[in-house]
Amino acid sequence: MKHQRQGAVSGLARRAGVVGAAAFIAVVGGVSTAGAATPGPGSDQVLAKTEYTFHPTGQDRSVAASRRVIHCEMVFVGANHGAPHHSGHVPGTVNVRVRVTCTQPVRLIKGKVGLFSNHGSKIKEYGSTGRAAAKGNAALVCRTGYYQGESAATIVAPVGYNPPTANMAARTAKVHLTKCG
Repeated sequence: MKHQRQGAVSGLARRAGVVGAAAFIAVVGGVSTAGAATPGPGSDQVLAKTEYTFHPTGQDRSVAASRRVIHCEMVFVGANHGAPHHSGHVPGTVNVRVRVTCTQPVRLIKGKVGLFSNHGSKIKEYGSTGRAAAKGNAALVCRTGYYQGESAATIVAPVGYNPPTANMAARTAKVHLTKCG
């Protein structure tokens, strides 16, 4: 099962166009990963929240310029740090929800969220244009087993911000769910 899941996670990163996104963010700077190091594909380390900061371009680093800084974060939504859970809307399913929010509108937020289990996986796209937020979810038919959510997103900053584009990625804890009735 571990080999199958690793391939699925790598597939999410490839399909989202953000291979090595978390490593890229850590090198460029301005990112916080809830105090954890960036995990590689197949790692058991959990990053349920990721943050990024865009700075205005130019030489002016005054107080006025700092007010225009754009902070973005990716968070899994729900109890237990957004871990996969029995759906409250669609009986007999398990889902995971993710939200990307920024303090100001950005040009583009484009991402994918995946729900992986020892019984299969589901990957769904989400995004927004010219807004400060985007959200997505992925769901599977509930079967007793292990589940984990993962998301990767690209954010395109407004003109005049550095970096012009940033990638973020996060994952939930792996949980064991039963009582699929």
